Amino acid sequence: MVPLRRSLLVLAIFMVGCRVDQKREVEQYNKVLRANLLNNEDVFAPGKPLSLRQALDLANRQNERLAVEGENYLQAMIDRTRAAAAFLPTVSLAPTFALREKTGGGGNDNNGNSNTAKTHIFDVPVKATALISGYSDLARLGREAHTIEQRRGLLLDLQEQVLLDTARVYYEVLRAERSVDVLENSLAVQDARVRDITGRQRAGLARPLDVAQTEAQASATRVTLINALNDVRNGRSTLAFLTAAPVQDSPLLERYDTPPLATLEQMQQEALSRRHDLTAAREAIRAARQNVEVAFGQYYPSVSLSTNLFLYRESVPDQRTWDALLTANLPIFSAGIIEADVRTAWSQYRQTAMNESLLRRQVAQDVQLGYQNLVAAQKRIEELQVQLAAAEQAFKQADQSYNVGLATNLERVAAQDQLLGAQLQLTSARFERTLSYLSLARATGSLRERLETTTSTKPSSIPTTVPVERRPL
Repeated sequence: MVPLRRSLLVLAIFMVGCRVDQKREVEQYNKVLRANLLNNEDVFAPGKPLSLRQALDLANRQNERLAVEGENYLQAMIDRTRAAAAFLPTVSLAPTFALREKTGGGGNDNNGNSNTAKTHIFDVPVKATALISGYSDLARLGREAHTIEQRRGLLLDLQEQVLLDTARVYYEVLRAERSVDVLENSLAVQDARVRDITGRQRAGLARPLDVAQTEAQASATRVTLINALNDVRNGRSTLAFLTAAPVQDSPLLERYDTPPLATLEQMQQEALSRRHDLTAAREAIRAARQNVEVAFGQYYPSVSLSTNLFLYRESVPDQRTWDALLTANLPIFSAGIIEADVRTAWSQYRQTAMNESLLRRQVAQDVQLGYQNLVAAQKRIEELQVQLAAAEQAFKQADQSYNVGLATNLERVAAQDQLLGAQLQLTSARFERTLSYLSLARATGSLRERLETTTSTKPSSIPTTVPVERRPL
């Protein structure tokens, strides 16, 4: 018996300290974030070209918002383990040492010494306790299982939002950089025209008003260029924040060609089945329903069992090496506390059901608005292409008419301004179409899959610059 007691004592001591493998803990939610998502083999290096895949991979791995939500998912898994532990006893080593006043009389221990005469008593019991509330414990375990799925849905939904934010900023930077190219190209032509008109004015072939008008237009274009350059800097700073990486000086290479659209009804059905936040809302309803059962389970009886196995004992009776206590509890009167808990649980259940209903209607509206924005963006591009062709033709005619004296410089300046405006609008609209498509993919809950299947490093159909005709002076 003594070797057994010693073995139990050593085992209990070693079981006290359990080290947590934090890398393994973090890996549990990283597996969810990396599952089927842009398996990118290219390693990012500061100053090197940055593809959209790399930007999304950096945001997915390093954005703290995802890590925070991942910890919520991990905590839900821990809560399920805690709920499962309710079915198992807890074992603890509980040594006690007591001091008391010395008195005479009383019984004797195994060595013939008086127990009551002892001034100190030392016991080393191993205690095992178990509280059995079967109905509530089962309902609690089911609730935590649904909570895990809810947290997983919220994690994946946040991931799609972070990816959309990163992709949106990525293409906004591209749009701003393309606008800079257009403006620099146009400004070079306008500066050359300023020099030309200034030379003509000195030769008496142009009026001072013509010089002022041309300089004013060049200055206005320069102001627009300054704003565009600032948009590039701000966008790159935001992209660096989202990816948690030094990407301010990395050239952006990725282009995105939007695939054909399905019907609005098909996309709404896809959203209802794929949106992760909607899945999380449904799991929240199931968890709330299980919580009702947890509260109702308080009406059922519970049983507690407590046992002691003494590794060493000096208290009376010192010859007894173990004891056990079984207690049953049947609620009779709780002053309405259990009823209040049940009513609260039902109220929370109705709240989650209403939230899910509201979210379902919100999802349908998001898809409809995203679909309409994308269709409008496509139509806007078609009209802007017509407008650009007309502006180019109008500018050519105004420029030729001015050179032969049939038009004023103001007419040429106005035509130049319309051409520049059409170029900038078309450049912006093409990227707006891409952003609208990504927003629609986010609304349907399929952003990750669509980014995986449609991003590539091939040249885009979107031109890097919209050409401005450079005419010899």
